[in-house]
Amino acid sequence: MDLPIRAYRHKLIRSGDIIEIYYYEQAIRVGHKRKKRKQKRPMPKVEVVKSEEEKEQEEFKQVVKSEFSLRRTKANIVRLVNSNPELKVFITLTFDDSKSKTGSFTDIKECNLIFSNFIKRLKRFYPDLLYLAVPEFQGDYYFKTKIKKENGGNVHYHLLSNLPYTASSRLEEIWSYGFIKINNIRHVSRVGLYVAKYIAKELFDGRLSCKKKIFYSRRLKRPEIVVSAIKVRQFIDSLESPSELLVDKWYKSDFVGRVSYQLYKNG
Repeated sequence: MDLPIRAYRHKLIRSGDIIEIYYYEQAIRVGHKRKKRKQKRPMPKVEVVKSEEEKEQEEFKQVVKSEFSLRRTKANIVRLVNSNPELKVFITLTFDDSKSKTGSFTDIKECNLIFSNFIKRLKRFYPDLLYLAVPEFQGDYYFKTKIKKENGGNVHYHLLSNLPYTASSRLEEIWSYGFIKINNIRHVSRVGLYVAKYIAKELFDGRLSCKKKIFYSRRLKRPEIVVSAIKVRQFIDSLESPSELLVDKWYKSDFVGRVSYQLYKNG
């Protein structure tokens, strides 16, 4: 019986035919819980006056944190798409202002509910539907006049799915809130990277803060994750065909030191 891993330096992630291997300078501990701090009596709040330098440092930390979260989110999108190669139909769902009681569709909470109901209706016609989608805001200015929109740009959705060929007019009937655009991307070789670049650029728009940013089917295949040097080596040896090295680099992490990264395409 395998003993539980308490720390590891090697990690392999396989999503479809893409394999990523990480080597960490400092071991990553598994299942380690920090000791709970003893609760202290609440102290009276004292207003602290921060210098401009301290404020700039805090803002910089927030930017770094957001960029890290964005990279992680984009990586998750790429891996999910690579793990589900049947997702080949790329659809953009837009809102028509005339269908809104307020004259626009800028409330992300309201739009997410509309999108979720659309997916439920779509599944009635396509029970085997698989999808991944993200919301995005359109520009705040009218393209031709450059006049600023009163309520900002409308929400729209980018949806990657396994839908068979369907006329856009039929999907617009099911959507019922505006126009749609269908792009068949079967000719794209690296769909995961293509989609992540296209749909993840606005994930951290301030208007999406604390809101759901990714929607996807529960039945989507998840990437395989293997940790420890021995298991990573066993996994690689079990592959039937040789892998092509696409990326070989290293970078510095504040948490685990130097990180070596290789990306392979199998078969």
